[in-house]
Amino acid sequence: MNTRTVKFASDGYLVIPELICEQEQAFVRELVTELVDRYRGGDPTAISAGVTISEVSRQHPQRNPGIPPDRWKREPFIIGDLLALEPRFARLLSQESIWTCVGELLECASSDLLFHFCNLTRKPSEVGPAIGWHRDADNKYFASHDGRTLRLLIPLQFMSVRNGGTAIVPGSHIQSDAPVETALYPDVAPGACLALHSATLHGGSPNRSEQERDVIVIQFGLCSSTLRYQANETLSLSTRKDLLAFYQGTTEKRIVNS
Repeated sequence: MNTRTVKFASDGYLVIPELICEQEQAFVRELVTELVDRYRGGDPTAISAGVTISEVSRQHPQRNPGIPPDRWKREPFIIGDLLALEPRFARLLSQESIWTCVGELLECASSDLLFHFCNLTRKPSEVGPAIGWHRDADNKYFASHDGRTLRLLIPLQFMSVRNGGTAIVPGSHIQSDAPVETALYPDVAPGACLALHSATLHGGSPNRSEQERDVIVIQFGLCSSTLRYQANETLSLSTRKDLLAFYQGTTEKRIVNS
């Protein structure tokens, strides 16, 4: 085990610097801007895959105090199934650096990995809601029996406690009763990522700053794992090779149609 793997195993999280290059960051920001604009404009396919600031504020008012839900009916909080809405996200999801990183932390070859799902989770400036304390292993969307899943949080802006960054309880994947008072907010720069063990307790405060906080969330698992819950997202349970082929096919189709 190398130093990064040892630290991830002991802490249950790790900040990976410079995971994607500036060119890829710019590409993803462009896709996200276009997708958010579609959502705000009332695109029914985008809306059907999302949750608004209005909905989460109404359902969990304690997570977004002081925010009137009726004002934010078109502002997305989460947009899921990104590949269905914009196939070019496959360019990000097939990045070799991402698969190598996940394989390293799960201590397996990248060829042993499967893509589970991805989404865009947003905490817009001044109105972004808190996220309650939870463990990804407990979710009923995409979870394995052995807990061998891993999530990467890739922020598109600098993420910190100031703009509602993700709070982590170190070691909580080992010590299940670790107190939330020990939580910390790792600083994560654009192009870097926050890797989370499936059993690590994490959450986050509201964003009341003037800074945006848009994060691409990606979950991976192992080919050998069996699933307790499995959602039906575009290209779920794909290999990197599958995603590369999908992106190349999408690119060729765009060229033909242009």
